[in-house]
Amino acid sequence: MGEDGSLDDVAVTMTRDGAGVIISVGPEIERVLGWTSGEMVGRPSTELIHPEDQPTAISTWFSMIDAPGQSRTWQGRYRAGDGTWRWVETVNVSHLDDPDDPHVRTTMRPVDGEKVNLAEALRAREQLLSRLSEAMPIGVFQMDAGGTVTFCNERLRTILGADGSATVSAQFAAVVPADQAVLAEALERVLADRPVDDLELRIVPPRGRGPTEERVCVCSMRPLTDGGGGVTGAVGCVTDVTEQVQLRRQLELRATTDELTSCLNRGAILEVLATAVAREPGAGLAVVFVDLCRFKDVNDRFGHAAGDRVLEEAASRLRSVVREGDRVGRFGGDEFLVVCPGVDGEPGALEIAERIQVALTDCLELADGSIDLRASIGVVWSREPLDADTLVSRADEAMYRAKRAGSSMVEVFARQP
Repeated sequence: MGEDGSLDDVAVTMTRDGAGVIISVGPEIERVLGWTSGEMVGRPSTELIHPEDQPTAISTWFSMIDAPGQSRTWQGRYRAGDGTWRWVETVNVSHLDDPDDPHVRTTMRPVDGEKVNLAEALRAREQLLSRLSEAMPIGVFQMDAGGTVTFCNERLRTILGADGSATVSAQFAAVVPADQAVLAEALERVLADRPVDDLELRIVPPRGRGPTEERVCVCSMRPLTDGGGGVTGAVGCVTDVTEQVQLRRQLELRATTDELTSCLNRGAILEVLATAVAREPGAGLAVVFVDLCRFKDVNDRFGHAAGDRVLEEAASRLRSVVREGDRVGRFGGDEFLVVCPGVDGEPGALEIAERIQVALTDCLELADGSIDLRASIGVVWSREPLDADTLVSRADEAMYRAKRAGSSMVEVFARQP
């Protein structure tokens, strides 16, 4: 016992077998833990170690067994004879390779008060962070500088559809291949001491791990540094934003789509045209202006429901005959505008317009009778750097020439000499 009456200088010698069962223990154990030697012998150590400390104790034990003759130190709480928990430090050396007397030799000492308070404070903080992360509706993870996952909460495993994995790459294996490079770049960035914010990742969890449809998540990460400013790892959070993304897409779709025909609306098709002009200046671009013939007669004769049916059918046929990459918009009333980028020349533009003309020339059966579906079509092709308004105006002019020539006609815009 120390001069101040403390137990700082008391050491207990203990021997255990390979399973951790106590074989012998010195009499000093009564001063340290309040047990007699007889009460300790024959008991497995795990009976006396605090449940929260058992994982580290077991890990240290197996590490020691794998290194005969080398010491392994562990700190944790042992149950005392009065039922309380006391902090001790054990130094363990494996002699299990001794054929005559296989055993583990342990020296146990009480941990001084300052160390106990520090350990308790750290443990309380770790527990607080762990409990807090489990209560949060987002996935949380921590990794070291080598990409090893040192912590992740249950919500992260649920979002990613994966068990707790040893590495970040394995933990995020459900990220779609197209987004893996973006994730890898973000991990490099955070380990280079740069934050990562709102990284959008698409995830398809493996079968048997919840819904297998594509989900969308947002990941943010922050570097962790030591006292010298060196990066020791990173922490990150992952939020499932699938519902918000779907809602955003629905709102965007409503804002750009004609509700009746499911074509782009006037504003959206003009934006598509402006983008096509700006994106590929000098490339061949065709614009087709479509006007349904005698549409007012349909509304007057059969009613607006029949008129809506005609517009829906016309839009469907338009979409079915244009090329992949061409965009169809309802310009207003019974008028449609088709934007066709990447058209090599005027003959190619005329070919698209004629396909549309054939598709919109038919006898269409309605609930109260039939009508002849017809359309007047104007087309303009240009590789000049013309603005969207000019192209639409020229296609419209050609359409009116087709209308004057008779129903179901196609006219190409021709410059006045």
